[in-house]
This record gives sequence, C-alpha cells and structure tokens, in this order.
Amino acid sequence: MSGHGHSTQNTTPHQVISVDARLAPRPISLFDFPPELMTHILLYLPPLDIIACLRTCRILYDLCSDSTFRYLVQMERSAVSDDMSPGLHYTERLRILEKREEAWAMLNFHRSVNIPIPFNMSHHWSFTRGALLLGTALDRESPLPTVGHSYVTLPSLSDARDQNFEWKRHNFETEVLAVRLAVHEHDMVATLTACVFLLLFRPRADFREAKRMCMIYLRGMRS
Repeated sequence: MSGHGHSTQNTTPHQVISVDARLAPRPISLFDFPPELMTHILLYLPPLDIIACLRTCRILYDLCSDSTFRYLVQMERSAVSDDMSPGLHYTERLRILEKREEAWAMLNFHRSVNIPIPFNMSHHWSFTRGALLLGTALDRESPLPTVGHSYVTLPSLSDARDQNFEWKRHNFETEVLAVRLAVHEHDMVATLTACVFLLLFRPRADFREAKRMCMIYLRGMRS
C-alpha cells in the first residue's frame, strides 16, 4: 500500500514584537512649543480660561501676563467690547481701558456743572464723546424750525469752575432736518438741510411749483 506524506508547519497565533522604549514616540507637551506658538494657541482661550492658566504654573503665568492677555481679561471684567482703532497696539489699548475704569471709579455723581445757553434752542440735540450740540431756533416762542446748531466742548469736573464755555455756532439760513456727531471717529458734524426754491426761469412762477432740495454739510468740530 502506498501512502501520502503530509507536511506540518508550526504557526503561532500571536506574535510579540519588542520595541525599544527609547525609540517610541512620546506625547507632545504644550511646553515643547516655542513661546510665540504657545501665545498664539492661548489666544483662542476665553478670558476665564486665561485666568485659570495664570494660576497653573510660572511659565503660563509669564505668558498670560502679556499686555494682550491682560487686555482681553480686562475687557471681560469691564464688560466692554473692543471698539478701538484697529492699528492701536494692545499696550495702548490696555492703558486706555485701565484709565477709563479708573475714571469710572472716581466719578462723583453728586457733582454737576451748569452750562449757560445764550441762544434760542430748538428740539434738535446730540450728546456724545464730551461734546454737546443743540439746535438753534429762529425765536424763543417756537422751537421750529431749526436753522442752525451750536456746540460746546464739555469740561472735566476737576477744572469746570475755572473754564469759560464757548459755544461755536453754524447758521445755515434754512431748515435743518437732522444733525449727527462723529467726534471720536472723524471729529466731524454732519448736517442735513432742506430748502425750497422756485423755477424762476419760468414766467409767472407759482409757489406750488417750488422744488424741495436736501443738502448735507460736513464740518470739523475744531474748524
């Protein structure tokens, strides 16, 4: 009888691979990055997390003590938004914000300043950024129409007693529809006026055919 030979091969279901621990990749820590990159990463944190990082270790305390982080934290404490000029450095932003908070802390609400109004006032008015603007009326009996405006720079309470208030006036000799101030942004007053004119080139011009035209005047506050 002839037989058939069967070859067998030993196989192991599991193979153990030994790796040198010194060659295995280790986790990357935040402190492995350069300080500039760490600062860029930390800027994504909300202000409350920045305060938490300040209390973690000396390295994060030094990084988060930069004027940029201090400004973000101070904005959160003051409950304000970043509405300053885009080109302003964070050191200057922080100085302005801290000065603002100091002024609020020292503000005395019981002190007042009386400003005389030596003209006929209309119903137009605007108050912003240390400037008060009032419309000028034709007479005292009626606040309409407004034919101009006057404005004055408001003083600080500390030197208000020794300061003379000088009203600057603009008379347009026509009806003023609206006035807007942009003192902080552009140091400017924008005035919208309306006037009525007849078509004088026509014979027997009728007032009912008069045209109404609006004009915008732009003036500097200091001019």
